[in-house]
Amino acid sequence: ESVIEILNKLAAQIKRTQDPATGVWYQVIDRSGDEGNYLESSCSTMFVYTLLKALRKGYICPSYMEVAKKGYEGLLTQFIEVDDKGVVSITKGCAVAGLGGKPVYRTGDYNYYITEKIRSNDAKAVGPFIMASLEWERLFQKNSCGTACE
Repeated sequence: ESVIEILNKLAAQIKRTQDPATGVWYQVIDRSGDEGNYLESSCSTMFVYTLLKALRKGYICPSYMEVAKKGYEGLLTQFIEVDDKGVVSITKGCAVAGLGGKPVYRTGDYNYYITEKIRSNDAKAVGPFIMASLEWERLFQKNSCGTACE
């Protein structure tokens, strides 16, 4: 299987698990309605970046543009906050999650993932948000004819 084939399968699952109300994704993406689960910024920013770059490069079907647009708009409405001094923050990022440890304390079960610390401005959300924003700008910047590139 090529990387592009894997990417296309991933894009299909990203689309399938996108929250229809907000456009972003849950911490545990296959359990969106379960108690304690929450909309999470690091996975959402990574998914949006992946879709936008793959669209720009022509690696995935243009029909994913609606998923990417809804996702990017969701990032702005669900996670981006600007304080009264103009400082921008990205909220609701899982501070850390993993498996194992000695003794085993990271079990990888549902309860583990929904109880890990949530914080703002986590690098796992900030970096992909910046990259997604750059891809957004590249896709929708004005071309030499003065029209948006889509």
